[in-house]
Amino acid sequence: MLLLVVVSTATVDAQQLNARKHGTVKEQLEQANINNTRQDQIKEMLDYAFQFRGVRYRSGAAGPKGFDCSGFTSYVFKKFGYNLNRTSGGQIYDGEKVSRSDLQPGDLVFFNGRAIGRRIGHVGIVTEVNKEDNTFKFIHAACRTGITESQSDETYYRRRYMGACRVITEEETTK
Repeated sequence: MLLLVVVSTATVDAQQLNARKHGTVKEQLEQANINNTRQDQIKEMLDYAFQFRGVRYRSGAAGPKGFDCSGFTSYVFKKFGYNLNRTSGGQIYDGEKVSRSDLQPGDLVFFNGRAIGRRIGHVGIVTEVNKEDNTFKFIHAACRTGITESQSDETYYRRRYMGACRVITEEETTK
């Protein structure tokens, strides 16, 4: 007696992913066919980012025992299936340009480096936005304090803000 079993490709793919017991969060969500919103994904990403609070700053490092600013952002985004450029100057091209008045949590924000000029030298991830006074908080790898949350109205950052981009869009989360 011959028994024919038909298994859908999606089921096989999901079983293989489960068998591996790893994969990015994005891969797992896609396989699970869950309709998470951008806000859900951003909340999960920021919760993950805050787990590194206090980890020391190390020039050229990309975690998890030490980070520079772009190493931190690329490490966090990679966990969720997004590959960013390794430098802060390159990461500004990894998403859609966003005006300061349209910032949302999860956006990347860019600043001049130590010398005020035209060159991007620092990057962080927006954690909170205050629309009333057009300020925001962001998590980043700071030279003196390591992974920390700062505010855009701090003198150092207020004078150096250069722009922002959105890597995770609503379209990305519904694919």
